[in-house]
Amino acid sequence: MRKLFVLILSGSVTCMISQSLSAHGIWIANRVDQKQIVLGEGPLDNGYQTENVKQINAYNGNWASLPINQKKHQNYVTVEPTDNTAVVTVSFDYGYWTKNAQGKYVNLPMNKVEGASKGTHAIKYSVNYLSSVNAPKRIEDIPLQIVPALDPTQLKRGDNLLITVYKDGQPLTNTAVIIDVVNNLDQTVTTDDKGQATITIPNQGLNVIGVEIGFPLKDSQLATQEKFFTTLVFTLMPEED
Repeated sequence: MRKLFVLILSGSVTCMISQSLSAHGIWIANRVDQKQIVLGEGPLDNGYQTENVKQINAYNGNWASLPINQKKHQNYVTVEPTDNTAVVTVSFDYGYWTKNAQGKYVNLPMNKVEGASKGTHAIKYSVNYLSSVNAPKRIEDIPLQIVPALDPTQLKRGDNLLITVYKDGQPLTNTAVIIDVVNNLDQTVTTDDKGQATITIPNQGLNVIGVEIGFPLKDSQLATQEKFFTTLVFTLMPEED
């Protein structure tokens, strides 16, 4: 099972604790001629409450803001970018998940679960490159994000891509980066003292790169930790003959 890195902040000291935990990321994927916000882990994805999607923003290749329509279905949301949309970001609040007396996780805060032993507030972000941009950049309203050093839509499978992981605008060091959230959750690289890592592009198709971190909560009746999962997403289309 994958490792979740829990950051404990105390003064100027940052410690990382590794503990086993299963989680989901979000990303935009093409589904039945629609662009769907997917909640998934590995080859599996799940339905969700449409109100979990808190914010969707769109940008053109020069990072000017664009309108974007969204459509709520029974248990998922689709988006309708315009022809000149290059990047779409998503903020997603998966709510509270608490381990009950039987050892199962339920979608409730700890103060509403009898025999609760631990709980998580799960928050997710995604930055989706749909087409080319002039220069990638860090987006202000995505607290945890993976920023590519160059336009990932111009790469091919097997190319190297330098990325930087940021939390609240600061590089996140010594953090595991999942190279392929959809196909290989166990393959990771670790960021250096600049928050950077180099990955080899795994797919000539959908690429979902992920980072998952957690922060313990003190004196909370709702959860024992906050957990964040962010993805960098791009699709490499095969060259036409």
